Amino acid sequence: MLENAWEGHATTLANAPSTSAFIEAVENLVRVAKIDLNKPSRVVYARDTRPSGASLVRALEDGFKAIGAETRDAGITTTPVLHYLVRAINTKGTKDEYGPDTEEGYVTKLTTAFKKLVVCRSAHSEMTCRSH
Repeated sequence: MLENAWEGHATTLANAPSTSAFIEAVENLVRVAKIDLNKPSRVVYARDTRPSGASLVRALEDGFKAIGAETRDAGITTTPVLHYLVRAINTKGTKDEYGPDTEEGYVTKLTTAFKKLVVCRSAHSEMTCRSH
């Protein structure tokens, strides 16, 4: 779940022609993004139902172990649930806490937002809601 601004960095990393070019690209990313390498890396990952998913996850986990990242496997799930989990985990314990870092937390957040959207509280909004 990267902001669009990171696409250029991802492209540079993916297309690095050599190990030294890759390392240089990583060092540039760390400098430009002002990444504090003393903070732990937290990664949430998931997969879809394609048969290749299990082997891709094993390779990903090997990489995470090699760099000592804190990880959480969300299993087979949807992209919106994964995005929710990333935000919930990264805001946990802060003043901007987004919600419980569970699939149930996602469903609760979604249904609460939907209920707020469809509930008409004032006479004006009732008329507006009924006319649509």
